[in-house]
Amino acid sequence: MTNPLGVVSARWPFRAALAVVGALALASCSITEPGRSARTIELTRNRQLWTSVRLHDYEFDYQLSCFCGSESTESVHVIVRGDQISAAFRTRDGLPALRPFGTWPTVADLFDDVQQQLERKAERLEITYDPTYGYPRSIIADVSFMIADDESSQTASNLRPLP
Repeated sequence: MTNPLGVVSARWPFRAALAVVGALALASCSITEPGRSARTIELTRNRQLWTSVRLHDYEFDYQLSCFCGSESTESVHVIVRGDQISAAFRTRDGLPALRPFGTWPTVADLFDDVQQQLERKAERLEITYDPTYGYPRSIIADVSFMIADDESSQTASNLRPLP
């Protein structure tokens, strides 16, 4: 068989097929496939960055602002071990932080919240990602401008890896 350059080679069809298969594989893994919004692409890129740094033990400061109880909106210092919350302390006095509804978030939970807001098509969604680790540093969401008191703001800061 002759390749496009006129050289006879039995390997040319195999190499051409391999190139086509490789191109298809790369295209199917693309995070920029048609139909994906810029925010979804940004979320995917930052989640990939977070995954690539392989932090499973870390600590960070977290604060939720919303129309909810004061215990939920208090600034806390969260400690994560093995991707699970191991402790949370109020930043104002160092005492254990209690959350009446659910648990304090991990970085994975913050990514999941961004994903949920995108799926809900929140009318206002502002996300700031950490340039080093990729985690969401700030999530400001308002699902509907027509619904009162559904706005929320989450801030994650001072993330540090733990030994």
